[in-house]
Amino acid sequence: MLKYLVFSLATVSVLAGCSGKPTHTVAQDQYCYTDSTTKISNGDTVDSTTLVQCSDNPLTRAKLVGVDPKNCRPWERRDYVNGYEKRYGGYICRDEKGNWRPLNQF
Repeated sequence: MLKYLVFSLATVSVLAGCSGKPTHTVAQDQYCYTDSTTKISNGDTVDSTTLVQCSDNPLTRAKLVGVDPKNCRPWERRDYVNGYEKRYGGYICRDEKGNWRPLNQF
């Protein structure tokens, strides 16, 4: 009898742990900016340099693509699908025309 009671308690504990709603975080993708220069003289490569800068900080990315970080704001949207929360988000920045665009479109 004690064996069944322990088994029942263990089963309830496991099922209770599985019933919580999962939480999702908004992932920020790493961004790399590449700039390369090549000097060619008489058909031969004289000098070649490549600058690669990577960051997962969105405001650093804004600087790398020529956007003033002061013109950027975080945004987030939450949707509920089948009882689960789904989060979307990132940064939006004003372009030269004053329109808001997602940072990854610059």
